Amino acid sequence: MIIYGTLALLLIISTYVLLRYKIKKRAWRQVQVEGITRVKQHTVGSLEVLAQSSILIEFTYQGEKHCCQTAFRPSLYESFLAKKATFIYIDPHNPEQCLHNAQTKWRYIKLWLFLTFLVLGCVFIRYW
Repeated sequence: MIIYGTLALLLIISTYVLLRYKIKKRAWRQVQVEGITRVKQHTVGSLEVLAQSSILIEFTYQGEKHCCQTAFRPSLYESFLAKKATFIYIDPHNPEQCLHNAQTKWRYIKLWLFLTFLVLGCVFIRYW
């Protein structure tokens, strides 16, 4: 019975996160990149970019300096090094959140939802 409760709780949490991301539509703002630093980390940062090389992007939004850490993208890095105008999209309510990170998180959410439904299906088939 504890297994069912745990699986139901996982399903409810996963569904909540899914609906939160689907319903809350963001109006992304384009900002120009002012600085890029390549970062390799092993213990600090969001799970989405922990295993891969990442970059720290500096930008100004509404007169304030901000930065966001995101997965390394060669096209963005090379464009900035070539002194071209380089832009990223950010969330206006949370400027440290950039579009690429939100898309990466959405992939992880879909994976967790799929695995949750798969486990629930297996448990249902086994005890049915």
